[in-house]
Amino acid sequence: MGGKKKPTLSQMAKKAEKEKSQTQKAKKEVKKEEAPSKRTIQTLDERVFQTIARDIQNVKVITPYEVAVKYGIKISTAFKVLRALRDRGDVVLVAKGHRSEVYVKKD
Repeated sequence: MGGKKKPTLSQMAKKAEKEKSQTQKAKKEVKKEEAPSKRTIQTLDERVFQTIARDIQNVKVITPYEVAVKYGIKISTAFKVLRALRDRGDVVLVAKGHRSEVYVKKD
């Protein structure tokens, strides 16, 4: 019998205040999310490819992760770049794992 008890006036006021503050926080979070994040290059320009090819000659060992971080490109694109350099004969594949490849410059 009866049913659910109605909230008191102070409880209703607290609930309204809490909802109001949550909506304000949500608006602030949306504004923060709109800030530009780090951009990555999906397609590779020939100049960037040549820069990578030139800079790889100065390191002993190179991985796709290092290329991706240094040049701001996707890791999948870094894999493609290193494989293209391998096909050209600039680098040699030393070790290949499930998720990564290790290259060295050709002597």
